[in-house]
Amino acid sequence: MSAFLRIERMLITRGANVLYDEPFHAGVNIIHGSNGSGKSTLADFIYFGLGGDLREWKESASRAERVYLQILTPAGTLTLRRDVSTDGLRPMSIYFGEMDNALSSPNEGWQLFSYKRPEHGYSFSQVLFRAIGLPESISDGASNITMHQLLRILYVDQLTPVQRIFRVENFDTWQTRQAVGDLLTGVGGYDLYEKQIALRETEKQYEAAATAYRSLVAVASGYGENILIEHIQASVAKLESERSKLLKSIRDLVDYSVSSEDQNALKQMRASALSDYTKARRQVARLVNEIEVLDFEIDDAEDFIRHLKQSLSDFDDSSVTFFALGHLAFEYCPSCFAPVEPKHEDHCQLCNTPRLEGGDDSRTLAVRLDLQMQLKESEALQTDRHAQRTRKSGQLRVARQGLRRATSTIELAETGTVTGRESAIAELSRKTGFIDSELEGLQRRLELAKQIKAASDAKEDLNSRLTRLRAEIEAVSRAQGNRKREALTLISNRTKALLDQDLQEHSDFGEVANVSFEFSGDWIAINGDKNRAGSASGMVILKNSFAAGMLDAALLDERFNLPRWMLFDNVEDKGMVEERSWNFQRLLVAMSDAAKVPHQIIFTTSKIAPELDRPELVVGRRYERAARSLN
Repeated sequence: MSAFLRIERMLITRGANVLYDEPFHAGVNIIHGSNGSGKSTLADFIYFGLGGDLREWKESASRAERVYLQILTPAGTLTLRRDVSTDGLRPMSIYFGEMDNALSSPNEGWQLFSYKRPEHGYSFSQVLFRAIGLPESISDGASNITMHQLLRILYVDQLTPVQRIFRVENFDTWQTRQAVGDLLTGVGGYDLYEKQIALRETEKQYEAAATAYRSLVAVASGYGENILIEHIQASVAKLESERSKLLKSIRDLVDYSVSSEDQNALKQMRASALSDYTKARRQVARLVNEIEVLDFEIDDAEDFIRHLKQSLSDFDDSSVTFFALGHLAFEYCPSCFAPVEPKHEDHCQLCNTPRLEGGDDSRTLAVRLDLQMQLKESEALQTDRHAQRTRKSGQLRVARQGLRRATSTIELAETGTVTGRESAIAELSRKTGFIDSELEGLQRRLELAKQIKAASDAKEDLNSRLTRLRAEIEAVSRAQGNRKREALTLISNRTKALLDQDLQEHSDFGEVANVSFEFSGDWIAINGDKNRAGSASGMVILKNSFAAGMLDAALLDERFNLPRWMLFDNVEDKGMVEERSWNFQRLLVAMSDAAKVPHQIIFTTSKIAPELDRPELVVGRRYERAARSLN
């Protein structure tokens, strides 16, 4: 199903006081009134309610505390709630259902989503993208595209300079604008999107792997060139052979003549050896226990992850089945098998709950999002567990090596006596201790070498994957060239058609041979002239015609991802003659009447065409300075 969005109701409140509450409808919605009556304020609230990052509010809007929007999407009906503030990046609360139910629901019925994508879970843009039917797109080298970025082109406001496509903001990049344009025109399909997402994640993984590799190499630089695993293993084997020879020499020197001083030395040797052995054994036991606990958690988590994946698969299968079969009527209760009394056709045939348009779909979206969020968090935690187990396994290998050395030392201490040749034995023991110290250092160096090799292998694997993904993205982009030309040509033609229908006695452009534009460059040109000047009213017509041309193209081509929705704030400037404004309004209504797919056009005007001032087109009353839009 094509991407789609419709606002069905907007409520603005201050505490318990209602400042504005009006329903909206399919097709054209006209908000009209005199200049300075608050029409633009309502447009700003729509923009903010849908996810726009608005920080500077008009004075009349500063009285409001909260805005609610009920929206209809392919995934069902949702109610959005945002608190008005001059702070940026405000979160959004979402209720999966109609506004009447949302307003009577406790806070637990709402779910709070952040503006930015969190490490675990979803941002509100991700939820709305899924509901509207949009893929999550990314701009090259930038952050994820958000609802705010989409609304920069879907909301045609008064403050944006003429001949600009996007609403102006600081820190704008051409990559972001290009990504938004490609997304809305349907140029970037799911294949490219998935590869871009994979590329972004792989780039993050590669940077992390490269950083880890550099850190390990920096640590290893203190060891000089002797960091190769083969060299270290050869050194370990050589030292262990020397240690065995030294221990044998000590045993050979032992006789049975024991003095009191020698006996005390023997006791001290045994006590020290026993202490080292006990510490080493406890460390090994602790690490073994921790690894066993991790193994249990990993196995348990794997079962849960498989369960979640199966639940998602079963959920999708049941959704497909429901779509094919529709609502089921039960003759018998599946719990007690008693006959089920017939219910009204608009009610659930089992529990008799009234059905709401889009209600089933919105509940389906809520359940699916919850399952996806649990799966994402579980997989992230599982990755952490595997990394922790790898780290503890390395520590266990070092600890076991220490335990073996402590065992050998205590066995030597238990051989019994110390001879009169104590000085020779002491020297041999000193050499043995030195070798033990070297072996411990080599074992740590060996673990470091293994980590470096693993990090190097991971980095190379990720680099190969990056190369492959970039080649695949380039190939897909080339393949999408035809689609891009088709989409941009259709927008140009529909914009030209609207300009051709401008009132000729007021037209600023003469004969329009072609309209060209560029999302990344943020410009519109007539007959190739990007800097073409005209009257203020003429430039407003150009800007609005381009936005309407985009919408018209989306109404004609189902491959567009533009959600068949557009918001125009003031379709005329203060100097535009009313006949010219009326003409453009009629063109929007004619476009809507000719459309064969669901859509919504919202525009504000201070000069409504007389024949359009009727209930099926107008939202609310006419607003005046003395009776503004907010009560």
